[in-house]
Amino acid sequence: MSSEPHALTTCLDGHPWLAGAHAGDTVSGVLLVLNADGIDALRQHGRQALLDHVQAHVAAYGVASPPIWRVLDAAPDDLSPHALDALLQSPRPDHAAPLTEHEQDGIWTLVLQLPPDLIHFDGHFPQAPVLPGVLQVGWALALAAPRLGTSMHCREMESLKFQQLLRPCDEVELTLRLDAARGKLHFAYHLAGAHASSGRLCVEQAHG
Repeated sequence: MSSEPHALTTCLDGHPWLAGAHAGDTVSGVLLVLNADGIDALRQHGRQALLDHVQAHVAAYGVASPPIWRVLDAAPDDLSPHALDALLQSPRPDHAAPLTEHEQDGIWTLVLQLPPDLIHFDGHFPQAPVLPGVLQVGWALALAAPRLGTSMHCREMESLKFQQLLRPCDEVELTLRLDAARGKLHFAYHLAGAHASSGRLCVEQAHG
C-alpha cells in the first residue's frame, strides 16, 4: 500500500465529511478538517468511529493509513510543512481556550469552543462524546483563579445542575462570579442562550 502524503490527501479530497485534509511533511500523519456533516458524525458516533470510517475510505484506494490523526473544525492559519508537522506532533487539546472574555461589575463572561479533538471526549463517552461534569467544574475553577484570585481547589460543591449536554464543537458561554463574603464561586455554562450547567463552589482566596 502507498502511504505518500500526496496519495493520502488525494483520496480524501471530496470526502463527504471533510472540508480538507492536510498531510504532514516529515511526520506521518493527517489533519482532518471536518465540515458540518463531519462534525455531526463526530458528535453522533465519536472520534474512533469517525476515524474508522475515514481509514476504511483510505484503504479502499490502496493507501495505508498514517499513525497520527488530528481532527479540526477549521483549517489552521499556517499550512506550511513545518507548521503542519508541529500540529501533528503536539498533544491533543485537554482544555478549551477562551475565544473572548470580558468583565463587568465583577462578573466574568468567557466564550469557549469545545475542541473536536478534546482528549477527554475519548472516554466520556467513546461513541457519544459529552463534556464530563467534573471537567466543567474543573474548568470553572481554573479559569476563575487568575481572574478572581481564587484557589484552584474547592472544599465543597453546592446546587450543581447539569441540564444540557455539551458536545464537540459547541460554543458555550461561561459566567463566573465570586461571592467573597461567603467564599463561594458561582459558575454557569450556557449553550445557544439556554442554561447548560451551573453550581456554587466553596473556595478560598489564593495567597501570594
